Amino acid sequence: MSENGLFALHGEDAVHHLGVIYSTSEATLRAFGASYMRDPKTIGSLKLVNPSGQLVATFDVWADNWKDAACDAASSSICNRKTVG
Repeated sequence: MSENGLFALHGEDAVHHLGVIYSTSEATLRAFGASYMRDPKTIGSLKLVNPSGQLVATFDVWADNWKDAACDAASSSICNRKTVG
């Protein structure tokens, strides 16, 4: 669960948990995470979690955008849009 009702951005690589960044703004974490993942020196993965602790999205480095968790469950055309960040 996220700290004090905040969205959380979790970073990890194959070996380490790299840390968590908290914010009241999902959009801010998406923008920060996308910038971080686009750095050529960055390795690992990011996941965005809502204040209830549920997965919201993961960053897809191959598609260069966020993949919303809801789109995994329902394959619809609205899920194929490029998200913020």
